[in-house]
Amino acid sequence: MKPSTLRTALNGAGSAVGMFVMMDGGASARIIAHLGYDFLVFDLQHGAIDLTGIESVLAGVKGTDCSSLARVHPRRPDQIEWVLDLGALGVVVPMVNSADDARMATEACRYPPRGRRSVAALRNVLQRGGGYMHGANDDVMCVIQIEHIEAVERIEEILAVPGIDAVMPGHVDLAMSMGHTMSYGGSVSNTVPAAVAQAIERVEAACRARNIPVIPVAGTPDEFARARQRGQRIACCNTDFHLFLNAASVQLQACRAAMQPANNPST
Repeated sequence: MKPSTLRTALNGAGSAVGMFVMMDGGASARIIAHLGYDFLVFDLQHGAIDLTGIESVLAGVKGTDCSSLARVHPRRPDQIEWVLDLGALGVVVPMVNSADDARMATEACRYPPRGRRSVAALRNVLQRGGGYMHGANDDVMCVIQIEHIEAVERIEEILAVPGIDAVMPGHVDLAMSMGHTMSYGGSVSNTVPAAVAQAIERVEAACRARNIPVIPVAGTPDEFARARQRGQRIACCNTDFHLFLNAASVQLQACRAAMQPANNPST
């Protein structure tokens, strides 16, 4: 199997830019994939995506180089196996707060003897070739989210679990667990209070020591650029929901302004 751009970046070569997909229907996933994004994360945890939506997302990225990852519900190894068998190339696992949580995630992604994934994956065999079973353990991408202060305190034992391909800090939930309420409705900005930034730096330092990539979620291209300056080679930039919300709001304001009567001061 030819490794994807994201898999290659996780292995240490190159970089990748992605986006979260939270809206149902599959249309935004198709647009993102065909624009040339390297990966997307379709959100089963918080997004309005059911089985039909998963099928639409996976169909939307077909024929492109965009990798599809599913953010599953916490501590659901059965859901991990299910989305991989449906054709997702990897998973993002939220609320990993302990080594046991991390082990549950990584083992659900891999076939024995490296894991506990049940053998099936018929769609992957059709789409990726008869050799899928031989290369799947190295091909599937397991990204864990560190998004609670308990996880930060246990970061060393969590990262010691084999099979973690990358860490995605969940800065909004992490901030909440530390007593800080962040605005989320209009942005996914990763500008956080100093104490939260220090906690994230602790996670990033632990990942660097083990050569595990960190995938931040940036709310704007400027935040994405700052992540690159910190040495991150892979990052998500925004969500389809927030991007559409903000772009539609700006356009509406411009149209409303254009509808106002012209200001013709009397002479």
